[in-house]
Amino acid sequence: MEHLGQSESDLLRETSGASWTWARAAAWARVALACLAAGVLLVAVPGCIFSPRDPDGPPDEGPDIPWVTPTDTDKVLENLAAALAGEGISNYMDCLADSFRFHVDPQDSLDAGQEGYDRYALWRRDDEATYIDGVFLDSAVGIDVTFTTVEEPDENEDETYRRDDYELTIVWQSGDHQPGESVTYRGQVRFSLRRDETQLWSIFEWVDRRAANPGGSDTWGVLRGDYRQ
Repeated sequence: MEHLGQSESDLLRETSGASWTWARAAAWARVALACLAAGVLLVAVPGCIFSPRDPDGPPDEGPDIPWVTPTDTDKVLENLAAALAGEGISNYMDCLADSFRFHVDPQDSLDAGQEGYDRYALWRRDDEATYIDGVFLDSAVGIDVTFTTVEEPDENEDETYRRDDYELTIVWQSGDHQPGESVTYRGQVRFSLRRDETQLWSIFEWVDRRAANPGGSDTWGVLRGDYRQ
């Protein structure tokens, strides 16, 4: 606004009385018109600071990745399986609560030796995003997972848990496996789930355990540890 101050000083030196009053009024009118024009421009420009925010909704990763509103825990697992099949990282992460934690089978941690702690300790949501992004980069589209319920949840409470046996099959394209190699991971998971204020469920704790008869297969936890950075 320094140039306006200089303008007024010039007016004071060059005019007096009624003529000065008229000049000052004209100067202020020009300032008011400039401010009004700036305000109209802000409203008209798309994406300006006054634009309304789009409402949140289910993740949008294309028509090939289905998403069902998670009004019960079965639907959370449906969304998880669909996200793996379509390699939809947003869909996958939207199945998890902000407070998400993962716990590996203790024997898997011990088998990792001195690296066990760095691979698995204090596993949070960010670690989950890192691992699943790495898996999607190295695998072919179409990761297959099947869950077989061992212990049903009690969904009358706002927090519940369920136990499921799982088989996770991945066809690898790069990384530590040969291109086209199919690997199956087996184990049992204890999902702890919470219903939020909108009555929708998400996973806040994932406890991985070895299968009773793994058949030589690694657990999902071992896979996670391979991709934590």
